[in-house]
Amino acid sequence: MGIFLNYIFIGFICTFLLDYASEKFADHDAFQNVPDWNWGARIAFALFWPLGLILFIYTFIKEYFG
Repeated sequence: MGIFLNYIFIGFICTFLLDYASEKFADHDAFQNVPDWNWGARIAFALFWPLGLILFIYTFIKEYFG
């Protein structure tokens, strides 16, 4: 049970950080076409955070350096 709770906790932390970054940089050109988060997307990201985090890092690097 401890591994599952750690997985969910890390997912909620990643979700919080991504939500904070998307709100903070909402006026930046890279975030103009990003849809708003809803609770379904937040919960899905908290459950599948490794895939979402990899996708976010890949897209961020591609947009920032490319």
